[in-house]
Amino acid sequence: MRGAVKWLSVALAAAALAGCGGSGSEETVAGCVIEPGTQCPNVDLSDAELEDADLSGADLSGATLERTNLSGADLSAANLSSAQIVDADLSDADLTEANLADATITGTNLSGATLCGTTGTDGTTDDSSCPASTDTTDTETTETTDTEGAEAEVTEFELSDLDCGAATTGPVTVTWETENATAVQIAVDTASATGFGPSGSTAVVVACDGAPHAITITPQSDTGPGAPETKEVSSG
Repeated sequence: MRGAVKWLSVALAAAALAGCGGSGSEETVAGCVIEPGTQCPNVDLSDAELEDADLSGADLSGATLERTNLSGADLSAANLSSAQIVDADLSDADLTEANLADATITGTNLSGATLCGTTGTDGTTDDSSCPASTDTTDTETTETTDTEGAEAEVTEFELSDLDCGAATTGPVTVTWETENATAVQIAVDTASATGFGPSGSTAVVVACDGAPHAITITPQSDTGPGAPETKEVSSG
């Protein structure tokens, strides 16, 4: 009898250990499974630590992402429409073909983020940080030779209105086109400039204090910087 009890105890222990393993190791935050293609509309991921998370193709529409750490995360093709992205960290995140339409983005770190085929908050497509093309046709080679040494210049520079609501900061969409440029530098007031592609659009964060704020774009080329252009925007 004692032998049978001992055998039963060993069998139960083995079953318990087996139950602890398996494939159910996905991280879950606020009821949302953190994995590619997850469906978590309107989820509250405030203060979540999701550095380097793979949320490609995820549905995070209407999500609350306040102070959320998504640095280095894969958000390619993710649906972030109408999301509240406030004081979050999206540095080095991949937002290729992500949908940010009608999202609120304030106080968020987007340095190094990949914006390529990304739908911006205003519904326009942002290709400002697409990978450089490797297409080297004869036509493109000829054009490069013809423009070599020509001064880079900004041919189009537009700012959206600053919409603050009750917030202390708000996004302004910057759209630009250049000629003979390989890149541009964009700065708000005296803050350090951020590099972008020679044409495209991006959202910058501006203080909602009623004062005018300068947004400056400087075209860059192999021969050096071209003439900068500056426009002002304010919440007043």
